[in-house]
Amino acid sequence: MFKIFPVVEFYITNVCNLTCRGCNRFNDKKFKGHQYWDDHAEEYEAWSKRLDIPRITIIGGEPTLNPDLEKWAMNLRRLWPNAVIMIQTNGTYWKPEYKKLWDNYAVGFGLSLHDPLTAEKIKEQWKHQAGVIEAYVFHQATVIEKNNTWVLHQSDAKRAFAACDMKHDHTMYNGKLYKCPAMSNLPDFDQQFGLTLDERQRDLLYSYTPLASNCSDFELQEFINTKDQHISQCEFCPEHLKWHTALGELKENLPKPIFDIKEIKEEDLDQVRFPPDWKLRTAK
Repeated sequence: MFKIFPVVEFYITNVCNLTCRGCNRFNDKKFKGHQYWDDHAEEYEAWSKRLDIPRITIIGGEPTLNPDLEKWAMNLRRLWPNAVIMIQTNGTYWKPEYKKLWDNYAVGFGLSLHDPLTAEKIKEQWKHQAGVIEAYVFHQATVIEKNNTWVLHQSDAKRAFAACDMKHDHTMYNGKLYKCPAMSNLPDFDQQFGLTLDERQRDLLYSYTPLASNCSDFELQEFINTKDQHISQCEFCPEHLKWHTALGELKENLPKPIFDIKEIKEEDLDQVRFPPDWKLRTAK
């Protein structure tokens, strides 16, 4: 087994009900498409026999809009029984039945709040079910709207990687493992919206190859050994970050949001307490 730490994100939908300016997955652009468990179930089964993942986040888009959400929660828990598994939501689609995802599968929720005007109401709704990240400001995204076209940055790859706030968030998408979250769905964005790229940029975009579940042990170990190093496609992202409000009035040069940037250690995962009998219940 190969361990990937600190987190692997399972990206399950491009769809979102919010239009946060600077969304790092481009979900503010009327991006379409859900990912369904059964489409790549065999690949995830194979990955579970090769990867030890201590921490899993189910993300989008807005993952609660994916009609397959419970199937994702149920099967990820089945395949990685000892992982901490969280669904990252903007909280606007709270439903009482979400509680069964914790009761049945020990899959919790994390709140990403983007609008301070609605934050307190959402926190009250989710107070027994979710931890909170207050992310009211975003920086510019990989995709730039320019003269009614979509273009990418042309940055220094090393500097862009140094500035990146997603560099440790490796992504599972359509059964493949990606080092870079943006690269997992940037080709899909190009196919839906048509990026304006020169020949070199287009070749670079489509030259990235994620890992398949049947990759060699050498390829997987190389991924792990280099997972915190830049790739050539990092040039598509900004190297100088300008922060602005995610929703509402555009204000540049705001302070960077304060995240917990201390090193995550494996023993920290013990802070998430599983119900003592959840294995018995999910085995039924």
